[in-house]
Amino acid sequence: MAFSLSKLKIRDHILLMILPALFAMLLFVGLFSYGYWRVAATMRFVKNAQFRVAHTEAVLEHATEMRSSVRDSLLIGHAPPVNAYHLSANALGHDLDALRAIESSNPAQMAAVENIASQITMWQQQCAALILAAGQGNRYAGMVAGERDEEQQFLKIRDSLLRLLEQNQTEAESGIGDAQRVMRRVLDLSVLTLLFFGGLALLLARLVNRAIGRPVQQMIEASERVSHGHFQSPLPLEASNEFGALAGSFLRMTQALRHEGQELSALKRFSEAVTQCTSENEVYDHLLHSLQEQFRPTQVVIFKLRPEEDLLEAVATLGPLPEALRDWPVMEGKHSCKAVRMGRAFRVNDITQEPLCPGKFALPKEGSYYCGPLIAGGIIIGAVRLEGLRDFWTPERESLLESYLSGAASALSNLRLLQTMREQANVDALTGLYNRRFCEDYARKLMAMARRKDAPLGFIMMDLDHFKSFNDIYGHEVGDRILRQFAKTVTQTMRETNLTARIGGEEFVVLLPDTGPKACEMVAERIRKAVPHMTVPSGTDKPLPQITVSLGVAIYPDHGSSLEDVMQSADRALYDSKRAGRNRTTVYVEEAETAG
Repeated sequence: MAFSLSKLKIRDHILLMILPALFAMLLFVGLFSYGYWRVAATMRFVKNAQFRVAHTEAVLEHATEMRSSVRDSLLIGHAPPVNAYHLSANALGHDLDALRAIESSNPAQMAAVENIASQITMWQQQCAALILAAGQGNRYAGMVAGERDEEQQFLKIRDSLLRLLEQNQTEAESGIGDAQRVMRRVLDLSVLTLLFFGGLALLLARLVNRAIGRPVQQMIEASERVSHGHFQSPLPLEASNEFGALAGSFLRMTQALRHEGQELSALKRFSEAVTQCTSENEVYDHLLHSLQEQFRPTQVVIFKLRPEEDLLEAVATLGPLPEALRDWPVMEGKHSCKAVRMGRAFRVNDITQEPLCPGKFALPKEGSYYCGPLIAGGIIIGAVRLEGLRDFWTPERESLLESYLSGAASALSNLRLLQTMREQANVDALTGLYNRRFCEDYARKLMAMARRKDAPLGFIMMDLDHFKSFNDIYGHEVGDRILRQFAKTVTQTMRETNLTARIGGEEFVVLLPDTGPKACEMVAERIRKAVPHMTVPSGTDKPLPQITVSLGVAIYPDHGSSLEDVMQSADRALYDSKRAGRNRTTVYVEEAETAG
């Protein structure tokens, strides 16, 4: 298997850096120990050699002193004091014993020492003792014989001691030289070892630095790119070491960030889309599409809360509802939905194991579902249910879904607020009826429809009789009461398809689609007859006089081809009713017909 430095773990890189130093240290210790041992052994050898030299010199010195005593005896002709001779002999004996002890481990040297000892003993017995013991009578003969034998034997002893001394000195010098060579060899090996392992350490340091530094640099560069939003940046390849684990973790983090970024981008697109919607159905369509794209649910049901009817109506679904619910897709009782009742999300991760919502509106038979309320401004306006796989709903997915529901709820609330503002802009604040601007816009739309259908469109102009006198006598507050009650009376006497608007102070108009002159006149008469029966408090003990209304009727397109013409015709008819005595209905008749 091929070896790759980059695949090693960090602890292996550290070991790789430490091992050369460790090996070098061990080798240095070994070399030092070896050198120390060799030098110590050599120095012991040298010391022993020096001891041998010293004791050999001492033996030679004492032997020389003993011979001097013997020579003195020959010269003076009688035996000298024995103290000097015996003292030298005793010291020589001690030195010989020391040499024997030192040379006990060296048989060759031991034999040389014993040979010298035997020669000295022989010299003592055969020469020295006889000369010292010679009497006065035979002095000359003893001197001649003793001197000759003694000199020969002593020369042998001295030669043997000199050879031993020379040999010991040579060994001492050789030992010192060996010690010096060992130290030089150890020093050379130490220098070579230092150079080798130093070079190896530098090489490994460079390789390890490259093996560690390159992934770290790649991670830094990848982090910089990710911080700028580039999630597709190349990353270090995963390996079996810590850098591989770090690269894998960084890759998973990058994927999570990329996924989160995609989710945020999708949520942003959804928020931008729903803020541009002009109807609630458009918001529902965007919500269905976004939830399907983001969560892949099996079903989505969007409920609209109708508080006045105490029900939740399914206004949009991802898939078709069961046949039995299609005609009337509602959940009766808004509090039967837990999400609406609690004002927070309700989830079931396993339908077969967990309790379900009491509102059993088309619940799935398996998997999971999540029902979240649509809340805008603290007011619940609906709910959304998503169905999916079992155990699908994690806290992260719930949080993301809540963001979508919050965006949709805000958009729906804004649309409803906008609709309310439009209605308020088109509605008369006093009577609750539509105002003149809305009436004219709506009338033009009805006229266009009437042209396409070739059907009539009726206009009834109304004006309360003597209304100014009511304001002057009873005050504007009573006048406002009269106007509000009149508006209520008119709306109660007509169909919902008809529109009533206040176009002036006490002037009103009614639009009647698909209604001809006769039918319009009947409606006008019904209004006229209902007005005198209105009950309006006067605020005093005296009741108000009877209130009446005058009406004028005109038909499009019979009495005008434009809105202005028809309105003018109805106004002329109203003027005719006023001129004829008030409290009456007049259908517009063209002047040519009246003249005829």
